Amino acid sequence: MAVRTRNGRPVTDAELDRMADEAEAGYDLSTWKRRPGRPSLSANNTSAHSPRITTRVPEELRARVASRASAEGKSVSAVMRHLLEGYAGQSPAASKADHRR
Repeated sequence: MAVRTRNGRPVTDAELDRMADEAEAGYDLSTWKRRPGRPSLSANNTSAHSPRITTRVPEELRARVASRASAEGKSVSAVMRHLLEGYAGQSPAASKADHRR
């Protein structure tokens, strides 16, 4: 099985060897800077954790949802948040937070 980059390009054996040598030599973590994470979805507490809900669906359904969301200029996550708010009883604060996305 070939190793691929995020964009799907195959990684050569020479590149894997170079990366392994680099890792074995060690990294200077004194220059490492933490990258900020995703912003909180909480309207009241901008530092609150936003937990993830994962579910499985048939591929055809995922494709239809992604296509419609894209056509509407929305993300699949925004669509799912909207549907979950409707199911659980939408709160005004959550509605405002969802409109920012």
